[in-house]
Amino acid sequence: MREKTLLLIKPDGVVRGLANEIKRRVKTADLKIIGSKAIQVSREQAKELYSVHADKPFYAGLIKFITSGLIVANVVEGEAAIVRLRELMGATDPREAVAGTIRGDLKEENIFTADKAIKNLVHGSDSQEAAARELTIFFGGKNEN
Repeated sequence: MREKTLLLIKPDGVVRGLANEIKRRVKTADLKIIGSKAIQVSREQAKELYSVHADKPFYAGLIKFITSGLIVANVVEGEAAIVRLRELMGATDPREAVAGTIRGDLKEENIFTADKAIKNLVHGSDSQEAAARELTIFFGGKNEN
């Protein structure tokens, strides 16, 4: 099934100049980026994005990290895009991500921020429901070019 999903290149990926490499890997995986923009995430957007983690001890660190610099928000489309993009990204904890994945190949030696948030380069929606909700946060009702 053809799907749309959200891919965020987080501040650590942008600062390290990895946005083009990450996009290249997505395209090489036969997924299409149909919308892309560099933005500064507001606290409101961050809270909405990470609302599912609001009761967790790492929530404040997530909010601080995602709002700490520019991100590149992308709409990715393709057959089974959600699961395929998540496989391409690799394990959430870069130390567990295998070679050939974005997080496995491009991780930093020190993956923690001062607030103990994990610098893991990218965020991707984990379900169709999450994709619909998250795409709206960053692209409104317009999820394509």
